[in-house]
Amino acid sequence: MQPKTSPSRARGHGKIAAARQKPGLDAAAVAKSLAERLPRPMPVAVRVSGRAKNVVLRLLPGRGLEVVAPAGVGGHLLAQAIDARREWIAATFDRLAAEGVTIGPAADFQRPARLVLTAFGREWGVSYAARDRAGGCTLVLRGPGQVAVTGAVDDPAAVAGALAAFCRDRAAALLGPALAEVSRESGLAYTGLTVRAQRTRWGSCTLKGRISLNFTLAFLPWELCRLVLYHELCHTVELNHSKRFWDLLERHVPGCRALDAQLSSARHHLPGWLGAAGGSGVS
Repeated sequence: MQPKTSPSRARGHGKIAAARQKPGLDAAAVAKSLAERLPRPMPVAVRVSGRAKNVVLRLLPGRGLEVVAPAGVGGHLLAQAIDARREWIAATFDRLAAEGVTIGPAADFQRPARLVLTAFGREWGVSYAARDRAGGCTLVLRGPGQVAVTGAVDDPAAVAGALAAFCRDRAAALLGPALAEVSRESGLAYTGLTVRAQRTRWGSCTLKGRISLNFTLAFLPWELCRLVLYHELCHTVELNHSKRFWDLLERHVPGCRALDAQLSSARHHLPGWLGAAGGSGVS
């Protein structure tokens, strides 16, 4: 199940291999140049991929615009890709901003005083203690409902990474039984479950009935989390979004269309610190 924002391929550059340049792209210099062409201010990172066949643009919460470049492609083609997608970049940036999602890094990272997995009513207070900065951050349980983060607690990425790892593990322990219960209630069987961080999806289902869930579902209200569980289970019968699929989902979740509309703008339920964790969560 995919939110409305997904990776955008720079159309019009399908023949990019024919125009590839010599290797040795200065990613930092090109990123700085590309940032000056954007319709909205945000950080830009250029990543060269030997597997990419086209230029790919991704807007990532807390990180900015990622430009994935095929190996050997010159900066002028990346500039053309940016220019071709200016309207998409502006529209997506504005929509995410309206949903409360910060594309660029927050000016002042706020360490959370508590962690709340809303869907399951679980909450932990968080304390912080500075230790050796070289080792990143470590999170440990300090009794019922309390965790402590130690290490480089003034490093937003290190703090957010430790918090995200803890929330991912706790979410997996909660989402597994929840999916099993919904499966029993609905009579819709699945063959396996994976819970992980996903950039663009709340969940997915394979042809063989294996379901993957984004751990950030645990931050949503239960009714939206529950909708995704039913949504993916319905894909074990209808691996599409046809009328049959929506009719099946409606039988199990009356009013599913209205809930799905809420889900498309549900990123504001995610905690602000999550963006600093990099690849963790829906982007």
